[in-house]
Amino acid sequence: MTAVFMRLLHERDRLLSDVLGDTPLVLLSGSLVVLMVTAAAAYGSVLGIWHGARLAAYDAVKFPMVLLLTSAFTVVFSWIVARAFAVDLRFAQVIALTLVSLATASLVLCSLAPVALFLTLCAPPPSAATRTTHNALYLMHTAFVGACGVAGTRFLWTAMQRLRRPRGVMRRVYVSWVLVYALVGGEVAWALRPFVGSVSPQYPVTFLRRDALKGNVYEFIGTDIVPYLWSRSRH
Repeated sequence: MTAVFMRLLHERDRLLSDVLGDTPLVLLSGSLVVLMVTAAAAYGSVLGIWHGARLAAYDAVKFPMVLLLTSAFTVVFSWIVARAFAVDLRFAQVIALTLVSLATASLVLCSLAPVALFLTLCAPPPSAATRTTHNALYLMHTAFVGACGVAGTRFLWTAMQRLRRPRGVMRRVYVSWVLVYALVGGEVAWALRPFVGSVSPQYPVTFLRRDALKGNVYEFIGTDIVPYLWSRSRH
């Protein structure tokens, strides 16, 4: 894992050459999974710490699960899209590129964990009266995860530019991959909810909520989080 970490930081060109070359990718993919899970677990613990050690422990497990399940659910689609546009990528290469992208995003996110932890510890404790704090923390973590996800996919775009295909074709493949990452990742995250916890007594701290499949994260942000903060800012 340490070797892959150093290569992501200092030897990205060589790493991409290995992924896009003819070398076996089993060991590299395994190391990327371990790195991704470790970094995601570290940030996940910060995600849940506002509600205490129990939710922090849950989120340290659930956040890596989100990334692992997103990888598993999207890799076949990504490979099919690549084949549909005549992009010559082996299935193992699609897996490695997916893991490189998500591992990079996890590392960048982990680097923001101290900032998120500081802001969380400065916030008032969760209660029915701190809904504004809950929503602000929720949006902060969402913004961090989204920005780091973009950083990870930029690494993916760098890899795609090396392939001998027209730039327009590669852009369509790239956009298709990113969109499916966002859609699938958002739905998986909503089902597992590695979030900051709820201030409503209706939703106590639990590993998996009974209404896990009801609604989606984008609907929640658009109809609950943002309108509430907007109404509060106008008073």
